[in-house]
Amino acid sequence: MKQSRRLFALHSWLGLIAGLFILVFFLTGAVIVFREELSLWENAHLWRVEPKGRRLPYDTLYERVSASVTDTYLYSFRNMPRTPEETIEMRIYEPSTERYGLLYANPYTGQVLGKTFDSLYDILLTLHYKFYLGRFGEFLAALFALALLGSVLSGLYVYRKSLLKVLLFRFRGRWTNWRTISSNLHRILGVWGLIFNLVLALSGFWMLKYTLDVKNHFSPSATEKPAPPPIIGASLDGAIRQTQAAFGGRVTSVSFPRQPDDVVQVYALSPDRNWLYGDYSSYAEFESATGRLLKVFRESDLSALERFEYALYTLHFGQYGGLTIKLLYSFFSLAGAILTVTGFLLWYRRKRPKKQTRRPVPVVKQVQV
Repeated sequence: MKQSRRLFALHSWLGLIAGLFILVFFLTGAVIVFREELSLWENAHLWRVEPKGRRLPYDTLYERVSASVTDTYLYSFRNMPRTPEETIEMRIYEPSTERYGLLYANPYTGQVLGKTFDSLYDILLTLHYKFYLGRFGEFLAALFALALLGSVLSGLYVYRKSLLKVLLFRFRGRWTNWRTISSNLHRILGVWGLIFNLVLALSGFWMLKYTLDVKNHFSPSATEKPAPPPIIGASLDGAIRQTQAAFGGRVTSVSFPRQPDDVVQVYALSPDRNWLYGDYSSYAEFESATGRLLKVFRESDLSALERFEYALYTLHFGQYGGLTIKLLYSFFSLAGAILTVTGFLLWYRRKRPKKQTRRPVPVVKQVQV
């Protein structure tokens, strides 16, 4: 009995202390899962061009973009075009404004179509994992993700007797007022969202666990401005061709060196890939100065821990199953937000002072003798 009360108290206090931030997790997550849709809606003119002739070689494209934006660091071909009308998206850094962003270029002409900074997706993503509090916000996000994990696990014990009833639609509850409604919603949404919330909490914490190394995370060197990236001497087209030959599938992105000793990394999909490990588990590395092939890393080379981490990343972002999966993620994220609100209402109900009702004074009849 004492253990149950302690776990119930832990469940309540974890939700109460971290509730507002967990609510931010769920509400922003319900929207940012539609990353491509948001970007297309906000910047449709940057995502599509009219196909004309053949696409430029990637070396030519890189050279023309570099010459057009001399005040911008180019970090990668973030998304390679998959259809004739798609533009090429590049990850960039602008030192004059100290902002990271995206650049879109016409793959047929090399013309820079525009840059995006602080898009709706960027705003929601920053709010999602650092609350606009910089490195301290990332640290807080790790702690609150851990609090969410503890809340889910303790909630599993608290509502263990309701699991089968809810899952088999046998739960019956009174829906007469806000107290019973909030209690029933909390129970039902908590059970149905159990696995989803557990995966999100664990993966969110795992991705931010590096912030718990406080000394390194908050060190002055961690906030140093990026240096200009080195000139690429390697042929990007040659690297892409070699990678396609090695994996037999589509190249998804190309990462450029940011430091003199860095390499060119080309990520590709193989026909026998496992969707659970995402789009970045197989790659080839090339010497940035000469283009010499240094390494071919296949999905099958992943260690057990790496497989676990890649699977967590894939499941956290929900970008593996098209629109249907995104809608499910959004639905369960909104359900998680409601779960947070109903949890607060349940706490408020218990802490709210009860109204004192005056008992009627019994009337004593006088008996005449």
